Amino acid sequence: MSPSPRHRHAVDGGYPRGEETRARIVAAALNLFGEHGFDGASTRDIAERAGVNAPAIGYYFDNKEGVYLACVEHIVSRVWEQLAGPVEAAEAALASQADDNTLIEALCAIQARVAEFMLTSSESSHWRPFMAREQAGLGPTSGYEMIEKRISRRMTAVNAGIVGRLLGRPADDEETLIRTLTLNGPLLVFHTHCRKSLGVLGWDAIDTERLAKLMRIVKQHTVILLQSMTEMRGAPLPRESKPQAVKAVRTRRRQSSAGAARVLGEG
Repeated sequence: MSPSPRHRHAVDGGYPRGEETRARIVAAALNLFGEHGFDGASTRDIAERAGVNAPAIGYYFDNKEGVYLACVEHIVSRVWEQLAGPVEAAEAALASQADDNTLIEALCAIQARVAEFMLTSSESSHWRPFMAREQAGLGPTSGYEMIEKRISRRMTAVNAGIVGRLLGRPADDEETLIRTLTLNGPLLVFHTHCRKSLGVLGWDAIDTERLAKLMRIVKQHTVILLQSMTEMRGAPLPRESKPQAVKAVRTRRRQSSAGAARVLGEG
């Protein structure tokens, strides 16, 4: 069984200022795991970066995987503090059988909060190298499992729930899940290719004004995609061999364009 990150407090004769020491070790580990990966960062290096004796790692975290899990726990806790509000609001909208526009707004609200924290927070930018390796599967599976259990499953469930409702398909349907995963493509470009994206735009950073401009465009794309899903509700995917189906979908698209315009206008 993978070790769980422990949280030991200072005791007589033990390590002083336990909370502070533990936090310093986690901060140092986040940097070193991001720079060198899980295999490349040693507990001795982490201890040296944190300014503590090497045995302190075992005292607070048992071993290197314990330190890694503490890093993941720190990130997960901070991320959920930011996302809990819009995610819970979207879950409530789904449960209340809200109309299409309300569901679209709820998903866009999640997307906006993710973007704000991911792209403008100095804290999250500090985690980027660590998370890039984690998301690439280069860390212990225990870290991935913690992220899945604490954040990813719930996020996927609510987003796929909204997409499925708009499509008229189950939330766990393969098409629903593919469409759900592709919605965040525009934001991922700015997160995983931050330097290149900023260079193309001639930006040195994403400030409040630039974030507003970016999210206005991202929201337009998202609303158009989600609105188009409502046109497919209850109908098979159009194929070139079925011109009547294509014509029917195009007709529904024209009829629903006013609905998309209303959502964008409200944003």
